[in-house]
Amino acid sequence: MSARFSVQALKLLTEVDRRILTAVERGMINHEYVPAELVASIAKLDLELVEKRLKRLNKLGLVQRSAGGARGYVLTSRGYDCLAFYVLARRGVLEALSQSPVGEGKESEVYLGVTPGGRLVAVKVHRVGRTSFRGTKRVRVYVADKRHTSWLYQSRLAARSEFEALSILWKAGVAVPEPLDWNRHVVVTGYVEGVELSEVPELEDPRGVLDRVLAEVEKAFKAGVVHGDLSEYNVLVTEGEGVVLIDWPQWFSSAHPQAELYLRRDVENVASFFRRKYGVEVNPRGLAEEFLRRVRG
Repeated sequence: MSARFSVQALKLLTEVDRRILTAVERGMINHEYVPAELVASIAKLDLELVEKRLKRLNKLGLVQRSAGGARGYVLTSRGYDCLAFYVLARRGVLEALSQSPVGEGKESEVYLGVTPGGRLVAVKVHRVGRTSFRGTKRVRVYVADKRHTSWLYQSRLAARSEFEALSILWKAGVAVPEPLDWNRHVVVTGYVEGVELSEVPELEDPRGVLDRVLAEVEKAFKAGVVHGDLSEYNVLVTEGEGVVLIDWPQWFSSAHPQAELYLRRDVENVASFFRRKYGVEVNPRGLAEEFLRRVRG
């Protein structure tokens, strides 16, 4: 789904509409479908007005009405987008957004954005889908101990987790995008000009690039963070064959009992890619063991 439609819908909303959307969001904490009466109570608005506006919001694709039975509503992804974009715009973080994603993953979309001051930024919209919900609940650290894990809320947890990791890493001098702000399921960072390693860009010194990736992984570990899902899809090669590590929602603390397991896998994944695609003479498993011995100190 494109955020373009969310931006278009946002321009049509009134303050009352936003209060109603926020009330639906709050009601979803304890309800699969939020009754209109509860929406009116949370929003502190007249029920007749709320029902009228909910019909309009439904037509705009911002809420979905329950089929049959008692009337209730839930936010759609588009409605959640509107709430997040509105807050980020009000904070002075975001003024404009690209029409289409410039990057797309299984559970996220990345757009180009512009701040009121004209700075180019990356806007990552987490979309943890309903189909992957049960599986991700089992394996994601950021949802493992949460009782309320609706698919919208899980996306919010992913965004919060990623922003937390980036904040730690940026302060530690690790090569990651600069974290600027986040709200709900959206993270805004500084824009990085680069080519994804998965596209196999021409490199003058592949082994040197691999070493730079591993140096950043080591710095991240010493800062308390393990990526946990590192691969060629999470590495940007920048001008001068520098590297930037991206996509951190699944990170682990270096103190986590399984931290070394995931750190070993990260190193082996990247080393295997460089051996396979660039012919770098390296033993991924041996390199990972050597790396672990070094970071253990």
